[in-house]
Amino acid sequence: MSQISKKQLSILARRVSVALESGIDERKIWQREAEAARGPSAVVFGAIAAALARGDSIGDAIRQSEGFFPPLAVALVALGEETGKLPTVFRRLADHYEHSIRLRRVFLAGLIWPAIQFTAAIVIVGFLIWILGAIAESRGPAPYDILGLGLRGNTGLLIYVAFWSVLFAAAIGLFFLIRSRVLWIQPAEVASIAIPGVGRCIKTLCLSRLSWSLGLSLEAGMDARHAVPFALRASGNHYFARHEPQVSASLGAGEEVYVALVRSGAFPADFLDALQVGEQSGRLDETMLHLADDYQDRARVALVTLTTIAGFVIWGLVALMIIAILVNMVSGYANFIEDLANPHR
Repeated sequence: MSQISKKQLSILARRVSVALESGIDERKIWQREAEAARGPSAVVFGAIAAALARGDSIGDAIRQSEGFFPPLAVALVALGEETGKLPTVFRRLADHYEHSIRLRRVFLAGLIWPAIQFTAAIVIVGFLIWILGAIAESRGPAPYDILGLGLRGNTGLLIYVAFWSVLFAAAIGLFFLIRSRVLWIQPAEVASIAIPGVGRCIKTLCLSRLSWSLGLSLEAGMDARHAVPFALRASGNHYFARHEPQVSASLGAGEEVYVALVRSGAFPADFLDALQVGEQSGRLDETMLHLADDYQDRARVALVTLTTIAGFVIWGLVALMIIAILVNMVSGYANFIEDLANPHR
């Protein structure tokens, strides 16, 4: 079964949190959700309502939904139920996914115009390949090769369309592979942190998620020995998740969270300073949640930076296409002049 979207999950978590805080019985809440839902959601919510009616816990009911809910939500709901903080967990989940949706909208909005320009450039070049070939067929001379790559007429247009179709299909396939978190993507995630400009933005986004997950899990009552590895996995990047065995071993040996994370060498000084203060004051959960808010603000700025970089990359591709056309035209014109100057060459 496909996973619930972030928008649907944020709305669901908000409704459930409000209902729980109002004192409504959770069996009635999920029965109402099942009656109001459509499609796969109705099936899942109905199964959850039935499980609750049998006396199962909400954590077990959601865990049995076959991947419909993301692992982060499943783990936190089970924890919230165990510690009696289920309304808080659902409210925090709603805030988290609403923030993720806002970030995604900022990123997509920044890419719309460059993407339109890029698509227009591709379409225009394809049209020129076709129309110049059609003109040549009607008037006799050989079709003009606008890109200098031997793409002329209908055959050239077919090759051109096939090239971009394969490229876009590969990009879409790579996107879904990254989302599926296949193992061979992990080295690419680590390498992405080292990319100038881009790496810092990605790291900020991951630290925002990690801080939020750590703060919420500690607030919900999870022991630090389990909360820190959980937060490392929840960061969404193998750059942090790869340190889980080392950090877990350090925490299991009785070391402080600050010491365990310092030894990993993966965290910036400002994060470690805040973590140390929170741990020494006994308010690590509160400190991490405040730090998560700070990183969320930084994440918005980082996403604008990523959008700008992606926009420049797209504009660069458009510029390369234009430059290739201009260079080919100038070269063709120079050859034409040279042929006129030396007719017997």
